[in-house]
Amino acid sequence: MRTSILGLGHYLPPAVEQAGVSRPTAVEPVGPSTLAVKAATDALARAAVAVDGVDFIVFATMTPDVTFPGSGCFFQHQLGCGTTGALDIRAQCAGFLFGLAVADQFIRIGTYRRILLAGAEVHSSGLDYSERGRAVARLYGDGAGVAVVGASDGSDGLRSIVLHTDGRRHKQFWCEYPSSRQHPVRMTVDDFRRARHFPTIDFEAVRQFGEESLTTVIREALEKAGTAPAHVDRYIVAHVFPEVAQSIGVHLQIAPARLNIPAQRYGHLTAAALPVALSEEVAAGQLGPGATVCLAASGAGFAWGAAVLTL
Repeated sequence: MRTSILGLGHYLPPAVEQAGVSRPTAVEPVGPSTLAVKAATDALARAAVAVDGVDFIVFATMTPDVTFPGSGCFFQHQLGCGTTGALDIRAQCAGFLFGLAVADQFIRIGTYRRILLAGAEVHSSGLDYSERGRAVARLYGDGAGVAVVGASDGSDGLRSIVLHTDGRRHKQFWCEYPSSRQHPVRMTVDDFRRARHFPTIDFEAVRQFGEESLTTVIREALEKAGTAPAHVDRYIVAHVFPEVAQSIGVHLQIAPARLNIPAQRYGHLTAAALPVALSEEVAAGQLGPGATVCLAASGAGFAWGAAVLTL
């Protein structure tokens, strides 16, 4: 038995020009949970699963609605899932892959039959659009992607997944404040004036690590799945810098037509990038039953991973 994707949905808010680029932007005062509800409605319909048929929720985000409770709680309530359990995943850019690994364990041991796996982000309200921060701000977009996952006895489903984390390098790609480890308050006025509540990126370090980690982890996932690179119909590679994903295609000799780079079209959606891109391709008929896909992401944490699955 394998864990299979039964249905997909995605939602991207209208594009707005910010920091000199056009990005999907949630201009209404909403968090990622609200965007995810829009995506989940389509995913459930395509899977022919009713809301009361959902056994568990895994919600991946690095831009939660509030400090607590988790966005999964808001998502669960808005969707009308009664008291279905909801778990938040904080693995940043690789969040959807970490969430998929969690859902896979629950499905394969029989704890749950149908799980909603969401990746959703609202970055726009937490970026510095001034001259000081626009180089980082222009990299991001808002959006949500949701998958309904369940058991399959066929040849489809998740064939491998590989996850890694290296917390030693966290300051190279992070958002420092507000911080519970800062006392007596989580952020001072001085911290605010110095813009320490906005994300910062060591561009060269993140770019170099992205190329190294993605190339290696994709090879790991393919080897674990027993799949030759040429037998993968589509590689979906998520990284804050689209040129890094392009370089992966060169390193692994992936033809451009087989490489999907979400950040090229709507900025980096972090945990939402992979499910949005996959949902788009399936909805457009570019990927169908029997297609083999490799999903890969690398980012803050540092957290990275890759999965091979057959639709």
